[in-house]
Amino acid sequence: MKLLVLALSTLPVQLLAQADTAAALRTPPPTYTSNLGIGLGIDHGGIGLQLQYRPVPPLAFFVGGGYALAGLGYNLGMQVRLLPKKKWCPYVAGMYGYNAAIRVRDRPEYDQLYFGPSASIGVEDHNRFDYGRFWSFGLILPFRPQQFTDDLDALKLKPDIQIYSEPPDILGSVSLHFGL
Repeated sequence: MKLLVLALSTLPVQLLAQADTAAALRTPPPTYTSNLGIGLGIDHGGIGLQLQYRPVPPLAFFVGGGYALAGLGYNLGMQVRLLPKKKWCPYVAGMYGYNAAIRVRDRPEYDQLYFGPSASIGVEDHNRFDYGRFWSFGLILPFRPQQFTDDLDALKLKPDIQIYSEPPDILGSVSLHFGL
């Protein structure tokens, strides 16, 4: 009998604890209006940082800057987030800034960055417990200026310069972001 009285007297406390846990699980993730990412890709200026501002969840404006082999690269643009409240959030983006570089070892007079528009698609992988911390993976299609092609072709004709690699037509981007 004492056991039954004890169980019934603690029942309200047990139910209240379960209700608090259920409410915590239903609570939507906090929203962050800005975040800072560290990563690789022309949307980060090469190897660098990207700062995003989100006036509304589906829309983000960003600026990125970093080391781009031949100097300081930068990019600014806009991102449309297709499923902004989901763990996996696909996006499309457009940007303008650094999208090609020429670097010749021991010949800095040929080093140059080239600027133009680029388009990208990708996905954000948000942390389940901290929505402001997420990984971003993207593919970028740069629209390189004609000057880049002309300069690269001119370098190929120089017998004292050997071309080891050319930039790919589609680039990648990866970064880790933290909510601000």
